[in-house]
Formats: sequence, structure tokens, C-alpha cells
Amino acid sequence: MSKLLHAFAFATLAATVAALPVAADVEAQNGDLFHRMTMVNAHLKSFKADLHADVSLKTFPYLSPSLDGNVYFKQPDKQAVVFDTVPVLAAQFKKVYPRIEPPAEWPNIYNFTVAGDDGGVTTFRLVPKKHGRVAHLDVKTDDATATIKSMTWNYEDGGYVTFDQTMTKQSENYLIKSMTGHVELPSYKAEVSLAYSNYKLNVPVADSVFVDTSK
Repeated sequence: MSKLLHAFAFATLAATVAALPVAADVEAQNGDLFHRMTMVNAHLKSFKADLHADVSLKTFPYLSPSLDGNVYFKQPDKQAVVFDTVPVLAAQFKKVYPRIEPPAEWPNIYNFTVAGDDGGVTTFRLVPKKHGRVAHLDVKTDDATATIKSMTWNYEDGGYVTFDQTMTKQSENYLIKSMTGHVELPSYKAEVSLAYSNYKLNVPVADSVFVDTSK
């Protein structure tokens, strides 16, 4: 099970473009998109939401657990998921929640290039500045809303983990409504489905929530 816990890496983003004169408009557009990404939910200080997770293991032991709990966020980049289940099961599965730092934090951790732009969705290629298990991360961003549509982690030792997400808008904030994921690693495969509901915005969240007690 530890392979699943280590399968989801954190990610980060910055931008480079070609220096040719014909790329000037592309450079300006991508710079504007990244700036808008850093401004999404700019006034959201914290939140708490209900979370339901379904995990289907496609390799031994072929378990299909369902878990309920809560997900928390607190500026600038604190995130946590706490499942309402027996401690052992919660410790094994709580990191199934794929975490990605707010875009404003990304340039400190990753180098990036624009890998593609179909006119509506821009794909960024993120490469960790510190060498590790993750070779690179591909992030697809909706050009209209500047929100992330999907994330795919690619690993040095083979395989990938990918998540697609749908968003909902509450007040002026874009929040995750659901996520579907696929884990395709050399010795581990799984399907993951996450559903978010009952968001409470800008509520007090104790720092103790973000302390990992499973180690």
C-alpha cells in the first residue's frame, strides 16, 4: 500500500517561451494565463469540505474501499484530508487525495515550459528543481477560467498517475466538485474517484489539522 501513498507527488509551475518575435503574442498570453492562475481564489483564506473517496485496486489485494471524511485548506498552502474510519485504514488511504500547491508557490519548486495550447486548454510541463522520483508533471489549464483541468505525474522508474477534475463556483471562488484518477505503476494499479460537497469558506481551521500523525 505504501506505493499508493508515494504515488501522488506535489507539483509546481513557471513559464518559458521561445524568444522569436513571432512568439511575442504567445508569451504574453501564457504570462497572462499564469498571472490569472495565481489570482484564482485570491480572497479564499480557508475552507472545509466533505469528501467521499472510492478506491478500486486492480492489483493484489484487489480491495475496493469507500471512505468519508473532510478536506481542509488554509493559506498559503496548507492542505489535509482526514477520513472518518478506523485509524489503520485512514492512515493507508488519506494520501490518496492528490495535492498540488497553489500556482503562486510553483516557481519556487519547479521549472516549466508550455507543452501545448489548443486554443482553449494550455498544457504546462513541470520539472522538479530537486531531483526525485517524479520525472515531470503535465498540468492542463482551462484558458477561460485559469483553473486546472487535469494533472499527470510521470515517474523516473516508469508509470504515471493522472487525475481529471471538475470545478464548481461558489461566490467568486472556483472549488473542486469531483476528481477521477488512474494509477498505472509497474507493480500497482488503481482507479480513484473523489467527490467534494458542503464547502464552508473562510472558516477557522486549526493548524493541528495539518499535522501528519500517521508517520
